[in-house]
Amino acid sequence: MTYLNYVILYCFLQISGERSIYSVFHILKGKKSSQSIQDAHIFHLQPFFLSLPKLKRSYFNQKVTELEQAGWITFGESDNAHLSVEGSKAVKEHFLGDAFPSEMNGLIYGDQTRLFWMRLSLLVQVLSNAKQQETLYYPVQRNKLIQEWVKDCIRTNPNSDQLSSMLFKELTTLLNSQENDPSLLVFRLTGYRDYGWTEFQVAEKIGMDPEEYRFRFLNLLHGMLTEIEKDPKGYPLLYSISLKSDHRQNLTISTSKTYDLYKRGHSLEEIARIRKLKLNTIEDHVIELILTEEDLAIDPFITSEEYVNVLKVMKEVQTKRLKPIKEKLPHLTYFQIRVAIAKAGETREFATRT
Repeated sequence: MTYLNYVILYCFLQISGERSIYSVFHILKGKKSSQSIQDAHIFHLQPFFLSLPKLKRSYFNQKVTELEQAGWITFGESDNAHLSVEGSKAVKEHFLGDAFPSEMNGLIYGDQTRLFWMRLSLLVQVLSNAKQQETLYYPVQRNKLIQEWVKDCIRTNPNSDQLSSMLFKELTTLLNSQENDPSLLVFRLTGYRDYGWTEFQVAEKIGMDPEEYRFRFLNLLHGMLTEIEKDPKGYPLLYSISLKSDHRQNLTISTSKTYDLYKRGHSLEEIARIRKLKLNTIEDHVIELILTEEDLAIDPFITSEEYVNVLKVMKEVQTKRLKPIKEKLPHLTYFQIRVAIAKAGETREFATRT
């Protein structure tokens, strides 16, 4: 079994048969849909959102088949998977604990991580070559926006030696503060006449499975971004590298438009009419907002008393599925139940690894 097998097995453990196996596939790929974002929150799978954007469905199916052949999962109706006793034992023994990427949170840092890495890697290359007065080389990042950002950074800080020293100091301090091996990142940096290695080359160098390296690398970057956000004054240059202009990075574009109208005082019905969308689509947006916007109150949608009642039923029947809860609380709408489930998922700790 590879590291990805254990990631998928852990995700199935969290979902506990309440979604199809492909909900996990969409979470790993980082599908920007309200449903995938909601599932990542509700089932506490934030770490793995957008961790494998290039994952092929056929390869995912292969990994799932391997889990079934090992006797670690069984299939129920609607393509949902249940862990066997052996499967539960395997994920606890080989994945939970030190093997778990505890710094990862793809819902927060998914897109930001890629931006941070592209800017950082190109800036290191440019400054390294500038120190040797080398102007002819292939940039490690061909993205024009990334190149423009690096040019702006250098224009803002024209003293390249001073900028290099600042970056070296901040990066060294930050990497030393991380529990993860700094070489996971350092081996991939490109300098003067010294090209960084690929994911596979680094994995081979340090004797790690390439699939595991992918998650270790993300875990390190997410840990770095977390530390930078905690202490932006301590890492002013790295903080500027990490900044993403879109302050709604954790919301789908359509949900952001709905949120703007909601904050202006429009009802959900009015928003649906203004945007020419179905009401249940707007309700999907509300669920996403509850999961991503901490200050969004649920009082307009469900009373505090009914919210508590939903929590009691969830605990009683041990499920987050709508139908069994609706059967116990028939006077509530499915939307109200979804609101309660979303709020409960938003307020709980996402990593249950004991």
